[in-house]
Amino acid sequence: MYLYVAVIIDEAKLHQLVVHKKNTGLDLVPRQVDVVHHTFLTMKHHVIYVPGIRDDLYKSQSFVVWWWRLLGMTGHCHEIPWAGQEDYEPKLQRLLALIDYYHAKGKTVSLVGASAGASAVLDAYVERRNDIQAVILICAKINRPESVGSSVYRHNPAFRTAMQRLQAVLPTFTDDDKAKFLSLYSPADGNIPHQDTIIPSVHEQSIRPLTHGYAIAYSLTFGAPLIRRFIKRLSFQTDNQ
Repeated sequence: MYLYVAVIIDEAKLHQLVVHKKNTGLDLVPRQVDVVHHTFLTMKHHVIYVPGIRDDLYKSQSFVVWWWRLLGMTGHCHEIPWAGQEDYEPKLQRLLALIDYYHAKGKTVSLVGASAGASAVLDAYVERRNDIQAVILICAKINRPESVGSSVYRHNPAFRTAMQRLQAVLPTFTDDDKAKFLSLYSPADGNIPHQDTIIPSVHEQSIRPLTHGYAIAYSLTFGAPLIRRFIKRLSFQTDNQ
């Protein structure tokens, strides 16, 4: 996944980078780009990314999300985590506290959830819908909670609770809510097929036909400019209202 960082830079057309060595590392400075264009989201916006069951991939996903700032998106990866015997509620409360923290700092917050992470992201949206700019779902497990394997629920009991709660809140989403959602799915995802990702009336975007893990990696890298454009469009709409 680390190799995809170069692709993010290329997609954003941030080719001319001057590297300045500092005491603490390297500072990448874009040259000959529209500074306002690329820093619009960085200055006022924070994106919280919630991964799915495979929390052992947390560090590599966190690394990629950190590099989104080259696209003008400042964000980080927030681990639920799904495994373990801790109840789902305190895990959700930590996510809500994070949203509140950035909102109190004057940031506009958007949420990105992949796979199982989509259930927590949508649950958090219900609790803080007026504080959330956009919600992006990546290969999201939304429907048919009964299709999840018993061993998955046994090792990740918080996910079972999140899925049960999600089924209850899905009918409450209004057209205004759904206008803030974007769902990315892979037609070749065998773990979470397209039918399990659908929320009626939510805008969908098919990505390349990749299996589940690769589809998420693709969305976080090659698909990052798409995520950025969606968030930026909603930001402009809000500012112009």
